[in-house]
Amino acid sequence: MTDPEYQLERVSTRDVETKSDRTELWRNYLRTRQGCVRLTFRNGNDDFYSSASAQKVGHWQLVQFESDPLDYQRSARDVRDDGDDSHRLLIPLNGEFQLAQRDSAEIVHPGAIAFFHWGYPLYMRQDGPLRALIMTVPENSIALDRAAGAPLALDEGRPLVRMLGHQVRALAANRQDWTAQDFTVAFTSALTLLEGALDPARPVAPDNLAVRARAFMERHANDHTVTPEAIAAMCGCSARTLRNALREAGDAPPAAMLRTIRLDRARRRLSTPLPVDMDRIAAETGFSTTRRFRESFQQRFGLSPARMREQLFDGDTKR
Repeated sequence: MTDPEYQLERVSTRDVETKSDRTELWRNYLRTRQGCVRLTFRNGNDDFYSSASAQKVGHWQLVQFESDPLDYQRSARDVRDDGDDSHRLLIPLNGEFQLAQRDSAEIVHPGAIAFFHWGYPLYMRQDGPLRALIMTVPENSIALDRAAGAPLALDEGRPLVRMLGHQVRALAANRQDWTAQDFTVAFTSALTLLEGALDPARPVAPDNLAVRARAFMERHANDHTVTPEAIAAMCGCSARTLRNALREAGDAPPAAMLRTIRLDRARRRLSTPLPVDMDRIAAETGFSTTRRFRESFQQRFGLSPARMREQLFDGDTKR
């Protein structure tokens, strides 16, 4: 097996002579890069134009595209035919679009970020020319419980969401210069920002014990010797007081929270398309043994670390 490479592919209808050939090119391109989507070419579109630049390492993909007015519809049958449970980020650069999925609908403009599930039917409409970025977020590369409760349009008032937009735009702006290693690091950073943005912002009271405890856990979780008792000592309280504070804040008990932080970090490491070492990931994310890491991972995500890699990359990467 060979390591995945950084791929850059461009397509354009500019040099395609007939309208039918231009529309068919775009249909085929979307089917290849995204999946089954039904298109309605509006207003005649005798001079329909579209183009795209796709960046890819493994299953991590970012596409910058532009097109004349279109309606995109993904039906329940399309979803079944694809069998794809990934998500998408869609960021308009010029123009806006209407997006509807399940019981939600949004008008998304430049500066905003849409986040939606590719495994559910959806409808998107653009009334004018649109230039946008669409980023594939593979299944299990983010916490699915956070993704399930996310709105169609992320809160652009949050600095974290704005940072996410900057990061994704930077991925596209430097498309000529990436290596597989560098693109992977930058893509991982975008996923980390996305996962933070999917966590609802909560008001923080001064000297909030639960907030301080979470901060200590984030800082020290990679050390397998750090226990709930150690976190309580860092906070200057007893283990019981810490447990009660977290419960009142609506959080999990200290041991469960530490384990979740460690497993989420391991999952992000495993979702990279570059080769990984299970023993090293276990050690560097705070597990005392690889066996304990595998057991905890299976319990939380319902599949082993190796199986998750197989689902993400179809056996194309070293394990």
